[in-house]
Amino acid sequence: MAILSKIRERSVFLIFIIALGLFAFLVQPDQIINLFKGNGSKDYVVKVADETIGVKEFAAQVDARKRPGMSDLITATQVYNQKVSEIVMGKEFDKLGITVEKDQMWELIKDAYKNYPDFKNEDGVFDEGLLKAYIEKQVAANPKAWEANEKQIAFNGKQQLYYALIKASSLPTEKEGEIAYKMQNDLVDFKFVNVPYSSIADSTITISKEKIKSYVAAHPNEFKSDASAAVEYVYFEEKPSKEDEDAFKAKIDKLLPEFKKTNDVATFISEYSALPLDTLYTFKAAFDKPVQNVIDSLKIGETVGPYTAGDFTKVVKLTGTKMVPSVKASHALIAYKGAQRAAEKVTRTKEEAGKLANDLLAIAKKSGTDFAEFAKKNSDGPSATKGGDLGWFYEGQMVPKFNDYAFNNKVGSVGIVETPFGFHIIKVIDKKQEKKYQIATLAIKNEASQKTISQLYADATQFEIDANSGTFSDVAKTKNYDVRPVNRVTELSESLPGIKGTQRSIVKWMFKSDTKLGNIKRFDVNGSYVVVRLTARNPKGLSTVEDASFKVLPLLRNQEKARQIRAKISATTLADVAANQKVTVRTVNAVSMGNPMLPGAGREPKVVGTAFALENGQISKLIDGEKGVFMVEVTKHTAAPKMDSYKSYAKDPANNVNAVGQKVVEALKEKANIEDNRATFY
Repeated sequence: MAILSKIRERSVFLIFIIALGLFAFLVQPDQIINLFKGNGSKDYVVKVADETIGVKEFAAQVDARKRPGMSDLITATQVYNQKVSEIVMGKEFDKLGITVEKDQMWELIKDAYKNYPDFKNEDGVFDEGLLKAYIEKQVAANPKAWEANEKQIAFNGKQQLYYALIKASSLPTEKEGEIAYKMQNDLVDFKFVNVPYSSIADSTITISKEKIKSYVAAHPNEFKSDASAAVEYVYFEEKPSKEDEDAFKAKIDKLLPEFKKTNDVATFISEYSALPLDTLYTFKAAFDKPVQNVIDSLKIGETVGPYTAGDFTKVVKLTGTKMVPSVKASHALIAYKGAQRAAEKVTRTKEEAGKLANDLLAIAKKSGTDFAEFAKKNSDGPSATKGGDLGWFYEGQMVPKFNDYAFNNKVGSVGIVETPFGFHIIKVIDKKQEKKYQIATLAIKNEASQKTISQLYADATQFEIDANSGTFSDVAKTKNYDVRPVNRVTELSESLPGIKGTQRSIVKWMFKSDTKLGNIKRFDVNGSYVVVRLTARNPKGLSTVEDASFKVLPLLRNQEKARQIRAKISATTLADVAANQKVTVRTVNAVSMGNPMLPGAGREPKVVGTAFALENGQISKLIDGEKGVFMVEVTKHTAAPKMDSYKSYAKDPANNVNAVGQKVVEALKEKANIEDNRATFY
């Protein structure tokens, strides 16, 4: 009766709780979040100028793109980059009047699908009718999906035109070619002295924080910094105790005698091992180190172990061996336009490539031909720089026709085969037999016992309580816990170094408005525990003195060393400077602006540039170089011979137009007013 009375007294409260539960069941999670956040909550993940991408729309695209093993944040970042690029480039397309008309759209669609086997007829030729029938089915089944696909194809078409415009505007001029030619071929001879900065010990130079701060303020573009935070933490990792490890060894020792004598290895492994039986023959390099060290001396049926590898305690039994062939070969690839992975610079047709390959084959077969030099000169493949050398490979590693030629012909043979990559002129360099092994592994999973897990939780909880009532580092020290500091954690960081898995919950806590400096919190991370203390939080803007020091300190230190060295030098000739500073006068010949290297000093563009600006016999003033303070005396200028045309020296942007285009996109993003709320939702 007393219980019923209590229920009656709290009936209004109970009704409220039940109603709230029903409400939570009926509405969407993001609506509940926004309700409790208040009117100030964001209903979009990203905003670019006046365009927004809402939470639901963005989440749907993240779900569609998500792949196994990929975190939500990584997927969200991929979606974010794509959508922002599309928006900023879309605005640029509109500004430039770049459009895709109906007839252009059909050409773009055909281009997107022309290599699909489903749209080729019996003769292997692309059939527009098959593509049109496919599109009709797609439109009937899911018109919105096909509309989205068309938009993406249209965007890609506009992007190609945009990149073509960039390429056209980046075409090299004759004057640029002339400058590049002179940079490489105009030469200067001179003598120099160098008083290195290393002659003054770093420990004698003091650079104040204020100087570093002033340097950062004077070079803001070099020291932009996102909002960041710093923490220190103690990690309570879930892993087996010494008592657990002893239990694993006892268990495997008990199974070992039967494992050694059984002939039915498959049944035994299936019943007792945490890892399945692998019947493949494998090279010993793939085995654990304890197995690699002794497997050549084992007889069939003998075992190795027990030993610990990763999360398992193992015993390995040798069950078989066999010899397999391998081949070492080199090749020269003659590619053609349209072949798989053919570079943009390859413009020859398939027929032209075939004729060229056969002509080159005759040269390759000639007695005395250096095949490595031949491949370097003629191959379109990535191995050209290595003389076509493909190293050692085994059956099945190369495409079928290439594989068959290499394994079916004698050492020294030179021949030609055609593959989807083009025409290969192949030389068989060597052959050998190698040993493969078949093993059976009895494995026990090394897992922490429930007793160990319970103790881990108790230790982490007690440390959190003690640290909140004392000093974090002092409490950790009394318990012999390792305190790990982490600086520069950004809002979109996924993990902290030294902790397994992702820790978005920790990162989000670090940036919450109600998390204060000095706050301590325990987190459950993949079965382990982390007790974290927030030690710093830095707003978006310029790098802090501490973060910038690694880059700025050496620069300012060298500036101060240069000032001190200059103050000690009053001499105006190289000989006097050398005598006064106990250094040597050195001579350097045929130095170009394109390669400003000095013997014993390294790369010194400012010094070489100064030499080019002086007349023969003229002595420079003191020069603050990269590695020290210099003085130079020019002895000879050698101007490169004039050429009728400098086009061959002009840098062609054709091969890097996509990279240039991407830089333009990044520049557009920098210029755009972008609001990024990913850290709030992921």
